[in-house]
Amino acid sequence: MRSRTCVIAGVACLVAAQLLASFPLARARQSLVPNHEIYEALTPGEFAGTLMLGGFRGLACDLLWIRADNAKELGHYYESLALFQAISRIQPRFEQIWTYMSWDMAYNIGHEVEDEDTKWTWMLAGIQTNVRGCLRNPTSERVLRHLAWMFNHRGDLFKSRIEATAWEPLLGPVIDNVNRELPEAKRVPPFPRGPGAKGEGLGNFRISAVIYRAAVALAEARGIDQSQFVRRMVPLAIESDGNLARNGGHHLAALRIWIEALKEWQRVRAYYDAVTGDDEDKTRREFGIDSYERNEGHLRRKTAELARQLAPDPAEGERFASAVLERRFTEALGMLEHQGWLASARHGHIHWLDER
Repeated sequence: MRSRTCVIAGVACLVAAQLLASFPLARARQSLVPNHEIYEALTPGEFAGTLMLGGFRGLACDLLWIRADNAKELGHYYESLALFQAISRIQPRFEQIWTYMSWDMAYNIGHEVEDEDTKWTWMLAGIQTNVRGCLRNPTSERVLRHLAWMFNHRGDLFKSRIEATAWEPLLGPVIDNVNRELPEAKRVPPFPRGPGAKGEGLGNFRISAVIYRAAVALAEARGIDQSQFVRRMVPLAIESDGNLARNGGHHLAALRIWIEALKEWQRVRAYYDAVTGDDEDKTRREFGIDSYERNEGHLRRKTAELARQLAPDPAEGERFASAVLERRFTEALGMLEHQGWLASARHGHIHWLDER
């Protein structure tokens, strides 16, 4: 009898502790879960179990997170992953769980395995998990931005595999969901199709630029105070895509891509020119303009130098270089339609400092 009384008292204390903790933690939880309509994000198979947890859903997530983190510290990545997946079923609007799981698959588990095929399998699993997080949380700029970073950073190790994969079926719905959250005038172009049937041929940097652009549009539409680097990542990713073309010997194609990046930099500059506010806003504006001037100026000079190597004659090369250096980008693009431009050129004495 005494043991039963102790059990009952213990359960009562646990319930009381949960109720007491729920009030001060409620506001903190709300800041972590942007959309509180949890049940709308559940699939039919997840609904019943989550509903039964009721008010203990938060406590269950906390306990599962502790177990998952301990398993990760011990190197038990598969156990950790299973526990994190359980949290995502209980709290599908919890942004951090989706970014953490996708990162864990692509980076931690992908690092542990030896062969390249298995590393790519885990990279792809991480991307798919991140996509599910985006679809469950269509208003989350954070989860969308993490997906862009996955392609930009980790995807750099799998260039050829990414180019050979059809991405439109997986990523198209993500961009479509973002556009549903945007006013019609602010919607971003749908996910592009590459040379193949459904998105093959798109490189990791090009894909990241598409998703970063969507993240910027979503943040603007929802009034999210977005990190300033996100806006700059769009032209930087496009430039990196041009670098890949240049390094593969497709120099004329690289020129076109770099001019696209330069045009994107002008949109970034227009944003900073429109920034007004307090001293903090002015500091962010000054930092952003400094970054713009360094990166955009370097890209203009690089574009002009390569054009001189590809032009039909020195005079045409100088005209193109002047147009680029003076930011007459549409005029420069028109010059590329003239006959005689080389598709590629020997590097000769040129040393590409940003060659990857």
